[in-house]
Amino acid sequence: MKTNVRFNNPWVVGIQGVIMIIFGLAAIINPEITITTITRFFGILLLLGGIFLIFLTNSKSNSLPVFWMYEGIANIVIGLLFIVFPKLIANIFVFFIGVIALVVGIRNLWILVKSKPKLVLLSLIRNAILVTFGLLFLFVPFQGAMAIVNVIGVVALIYGSVTVFMAYKLFQIN
Repeated sequence: MKTNVRFNNPWVVGIQGVIMIIFGLAAIINPEITITTITRFFGILLLLGGIFLIFLTNSKSNSLPVFWMYEGIANIVIGLLFIVFPKLIANIFVFFIGVIALVVGIRNLWILVKSKPKLVLLSLIRNAILVTFGLLFLFVPFQGAMAIVNVIGVVALIYGSVTVFMAYKLFQIN
């Protein structure tokens, strides 16, 4: 039976855990830089993907439809926006999350008022939280983004710590 190196090699598991701990600490200590870095990273990916698509559609050995060249141009433009204006892009993203949370929360509250289901109080609290976060993300999107990054940082820190402990246990087994 072939074993999976990724899950059984204590060094690989340990390095993954350490990387997650470093990311988690960075996200908690300075969420603003983390947001900017992640946004710029996605911008670079879009930029490179766009260049690749344009190159492929214009190569003689490939006969891709012209649509893919336009897709490449759009990826380059969007990638440049992500690289040049990372805070604006993060704000727009969180703003849309806020709109969705607000609309869903208000809709659910309306349904709650009309149908009066069991566990009304818990449903009311749950949807009030959704509306509150929707308003937070609408009116202070960057602070909302930093809150999201802090939560992600805590999760990454816990995940990384458990992964490092798993690597330690794998070292004991091997």
